[in-house]
This record gives sequence, C-alpha cells and structure tokens, in this order.
Amino acid sequence: MSMMSTVTGRLSQAFLLLLVMSLIGFVGIHSVGNPVYNIVNIETATAEDIRKATIALGLDQPLWRQYVLFIGNVVTGNFGTSYIYHLPAFRLVMSKLPATLELASIAMLIAAPAGTLLGLLAGRRQGKPADSAILKASVFALSIPSFWLSMMLILLGAIMTGWFPSGGRGPTVSLLGQDWSFLTLDGLRQLTLPALALAIPNIALIARLARSGTIEVESQDFTRFCRAKGLSSRRILFRHTLPNISVPIVTIVGMQFGGMLAFAVVVETIFAWPGVGKLLIDSIQLLDRPVVMATLTFVSVAFVGLNALVDLFYALLDPRVRRSA
Repeated sequence: MSMMSTVTGRLSQAFLLLLVMSLIGFVGIHSVGNPVYNIVNIETATAEDIRKATIALGLDQPLWRQYVLFIGNVVTGNFGTSYIYHLPAFRLVMSKLPATLELASIAMLIAAPAGTLLGLLAGRRQGKPADSAILKASVFALSIPSFWLSMMLILLGAIMTGWFPSGGRGPTVSLLGQDWSFLTLDGLRQLTLPALALAIPNIALIARLARSGTIEVESQDFTRFCRAKGLSSRRILFRHTLPNISVPIVTIVGMQFGGMLAFAVVVETIFAWPGVGKLLIDSIQLLDRPVVMATLTFVSVAFVGLNALVDLFYALLDPRVRRSA
C-alpha cells in the first residue's frame, strides 16, 4: 500500500508540475511578437490580409481560450501545424529527437564511469593530493557556464589542433529507421566536442557524489571488519563500497540524463547539432508557436517523467524512502 501511495503521490506531483510548466510556456511564447508578420508578406499584405491570417491561426481569441484549446489539442496529441515548415509540430519534434538522444546518451556514457572512478579515487585518497586535485577540478567544472565551456572546446579541439569538427552532425548511418552518427568514424568525431561539453559538468557532479559516498561507506564498521578479515582493498572497493554507493549514483545519472534532454539547448545551438534544443531556439526566433509549444511540452514531459521514474526507482530500492513517503 505504501508503494502505491508513493506512486500516486509522485504522479500527481508530476501532472501538476507539467500543467504549470505548460501555462508558463504558453503565456511566455504568446507575449513575444506576432507570428502573423513572419507568415504574410509585410511589403504587399494589406490590413485585411493580416486580419484574415490572425483569424485563421486562432490568434484573435482571448489568451485563456487559446490555452484551453491548446490543452484540449494536447490531450488528443495534436499540437497544430508549424507556421514555417508546414509540417505537424509534434512530428517535427520527433524527427529531431534521435539526434538529441544520441548526444545525451554518448555524454552520459562518458560521464557516469569517469565520474564514478574519479569519485572512488578521491574518496579512497581523502586529504591527499589526488583528492585535492579532483575536488578543485570538479568545483571549476561545475562553475563554468556551458556556453563558455563549449567555446573553449571548439577553440582547443577544432581551431588550435584541428582534431575535431567545430559543428554539425556529419555523416550518419540508418539503423531501425533512424539516422545515427556514432556508427561512423567521422560521425564520432562530430559527436566528441558537444558530448564533452555536456559530459564534463556531469563528471564533476557524479565524482563529488561518489567521493562523499565512498568516504561514508569506508568509515562504516562493516568496512573495518572486512579489512580486519584480510580482504584486499580492491575486493572491498568493488564488492562492498561500489554497490553501496551505486543507488545515489544511478539516481543522479537518471536525473542528469533528463536534464541533458531538457537543457542541451545551448550546446546544440553552439555546435549546430540538429536536435530538439536547436529546433526550440530556431522556432522561438521565428515565432513558430506550435513547434515551440510541442518542443516545450516534450521536454517538460521527458524531464519530469524521468525524474519521477528515478524517484520511484529509488523508493523501490530503498525501503526508508517508502516509509518516509
């Protein structure tokens, strides 16, 4: 019963959060400019042409009524047609999703093992030079803005050395009906810099979490007992320390992966990566409201949904969370 109440409560919170986020996004995009002027030819259009276009797009209705209609359409999966691309808005977003999923997945495949290993190293060598260096590097990596990190990676990896391309997705290979870059060598080179831009802050975050968990676990009585029994440091590390810190690491990995899907906007824009984030920025600039709302809705659902799943997974693994809920 407690697990069912946890699930119900978490899903209720997710639904309310999505509703609030949709309202904020809807009001925000409708307060910026008039998309009619991007659709009609301003030089030749008359006032009557503009009025008809406004009515055709439903922009003559009060804002609250437009929002109610929007929610009704979302329930049926209809986000409207793009003003610019003349395609169903949600289908357009889904066509960009594989690129974002690929970028976020490669970044997390770099961040999770690297951050965990660095955290274990720092925790096992607490107070030593290696620990101090990892802590300072993690603070720096978490402090720098993503746009500055992206530009520095372009400067070092593309301009000064020429090892990697500065932008674009490059050649792709079709698999399961979608195009993927990681299946080609040139595609992997295109992926490297944007994936590092997403991975580096997450490496720092996971490393700090793994370090604190390692210090806590290795100060417990059962760890001292294992040492007293003569178990090797490596066996203690991989058989006892790592399993005990894995739950919070898995939790933060899931949350950060959702964050990558939702907030890779800056990285995708700087590296001209044709994903959902870049589509959002382009659509905002063009005032393509159906695409903006479809993108924001998908991003919100992905972020909130992944966080809800992570919370439920954590509650499933740790009975204390269920009892507190």
